Amino acid sequence: MFTDVFQGRSVWLSGHTGFKGAWLAEWLLALGAEVHGFSLPPPTRPSLFEQLGLETRLHHEIGDIRDADAVRASILAARPDFVFHLAAQPLVRLSYQEPIATYATNVMGTVHALDAMRALERPCAAVIVTTPAVPSDGR
Repeated sequence: MFTDVFQGRSVWLSGHTGFKGAWLAEWLLALGAEVHGFSLPPPTRPSLFEQLGLETRLHHEIGDIRDADAVRASILAARPDFVFHLAAQPLVRLSYQEPIATYATNVMGTVHALDAMRALERPCAAVIVTTPAVPSDGR
């Protein structure tokens, strides 16, 4: 179904060092995409990212989604046809312990990715993956 969609196309993927991001990177590479990953270092050791050897198979960039300038520079450099935004703080309990950091990552990180895409001078499809890890009064 996706055989020709990603072949030779540029993809910017945030969160590529996490579990789901690493699997998505692997799949996109298998479909022939040129993957540009932007993420914090792998969150676990060992990590799927390391086990798949992704660091040498894609454009691997360590960066923080909370840094608007870094996100913008990365997206503009990649010139993506597709954006997959997975970078997030996904742990509900941690979101209660660190609500400001969680909002900065999950909400403003998404804003940073969307705002950077506005600066592209070409069409770009985006998939934004969300998480329930944003604290609310209904703990």
